[in-house]
Amino acid sequence: MNNAQKEAPRGRVDIHKATLVDVILIVIIILVAGGLIIKTKFGLQSSKATEASIYHDGKLFERLSLDKNQERVLLNGKMIVEVRDKRIRVKQSDCPRKICVTTGWIRHAGEAIVCVPFKTLIEIKSSTAPLVDAVVF
Repeated sequence: MNNAQKEAPRGRVDIHKATLVDVILIVIIILVAGGLIIKTKFGLQSSKATEASIYHDGKLFERLSLDKNQERVLLNGKMIVEVRDKRIRVKQSDCPRKICVTTGWIRHAGEAIVCVPFKTLIEIKSSTAPLVDAVVF
């Protein structure tokens, strides 16, 4: 074989060869993603959630302290809300799809549980404003 047969045709780029810069960039992306997952998973938040506000039909219905384990019956027994270990959830609801129940526990400031059929919103409030309100990429 001569040199002309070994060379790739002009205008083609071999995309299967990773350079050192590609490898470094991939490692940085994986480390950043892993750090964000760990931060979210273990709740390393800067603001402390202290209470949950329960709204019904757009009006403040009740405020619950997250420091005390308790259960509250809402809407004449249609919904049961449970507070345990500084978290809150809808334990039971008579709504059709029970999306509010399957949402599970929330504990961080800004998180919310919504029950559309009963027009109910449970939102975690914080004693201090969070450092980051939203992240946009």
